[in-house]
Amino acid sequence: MIAAGIRCTPHKVFYTIIDLKEDSSFSLVNQELIIPKSFDIPNKLKYIRKTLLDIFKEYNVIRAGIRITEHNAQSPDLFRIMLEAVIQELIASSNVAYYFTGVKGSIASKLGIGNDGAIGLYIDGSQEFNNITKWSEYSVEYRECILVGFASFNL
Repeated sequence: MIAAGIRCTPHKVFYTIIDLKEDSSFSLVNQELIIPKSFDIPNKLKYIRKTLLDIFKEYNVIRAGIRITEHNAQSPDLFRIMLEAVIQELIASSNVAYYFTGVKGSIASKLGIGNDGAIGLYIDGSQEFNNITKWSEYSVEYRECILVGFASFNL
């Protein structure tokens, strides 16, 4: 089963493709899409939509999760929210069978982690997740992609 975990920033879209085998082993592919600065906003959104759709088709992604902006964010970035919305639309119109959007609490819930802030230990790298070697060496964005990707397996 193949899943994708996605995390947006105003300048990049981070994603992880997780290939979960029947024996519970898995492989990870971490990549990022750099959003061209020279594009205007509609073309930036179009670029991300088209490119991610091609990636989903290439890997035959059937589950996905998007790490979205926290509801109580002090200063949410409007472009990031637009990216998250466009990605939700592309997933809804793709071959992905199950997907969700998640903030820390909902990701923790789907992973069976208590909603007591423990998810933050995985995100900041101080606690290893799923026996992934060198977990703390991944960037926060990739850790969030991996977490939300694994959470999508529990849909």
